[in-house]
Amino acid sequence: MINMKKTDAYLIKWYGPFESAEKVKCFEEENPDGFNLYAFQAKMKSGRSKYYCGMTYKQSVGRRLKNHDHHIHDFEDGRSKLQIWIGTIANVRAKENDVRICENLLTSLLANKICVGEKNLENRTNKKPPINNVYVINEWWKINNYELKRRTVGSVPDVLPEVLEYYAETKALYGAKRLKYIVGL
Repeated sequence: MINMKKTDAYLIKWYGPFESAEKVKCFEEENPDGFNLYAFQAKMKSGRSKYYCGMTYKQSVGRRLKNHDHHIHDFEDGRSKLQIWIGTIANVRAKENDVRICENLLTSLLANKICVGEKNLENRTNKKPPINNVYVINEWWKINNYELKRRTVGSVPDVLPEVLEYYAETKALYGAKRLKYIVGL
């Protein structure tokens, strides 16, 4: 008998970049789609970039970013350039666990790419990996609702791949940075 694991698939539509939490809040008020994920890049004066990815479920992203203890305030010093992207899971009515799974894979990917010594799916944020196979497709949109075609090197859309696959049996994370056009149908 074939042992078939359950598969979860998520389409995340990302919108941005925003320069501040206040601009995120205004965008969410105009577009009440239920944004649950956020990722930002802070480009330091030295030219080095720092990244952060998080989730919120009970409050809006703009409100979460305004919390007094949020990491974004470490970069709102006027010396670093912020680029904030907010995401919504567009293909399913996302429950908190769905949002958590997506954040888990995204933070694991960032930890693997950026943080030395965090080479597996369990890291400071993620205590245990998903039990199912998971696919995450990232779509990138400008604030004006046009698809983002070009990605600046080192930006959040450049760092996060368009497709992620987590294979539960081997606990391996795979990704395709950019999908390539094959043929029009």
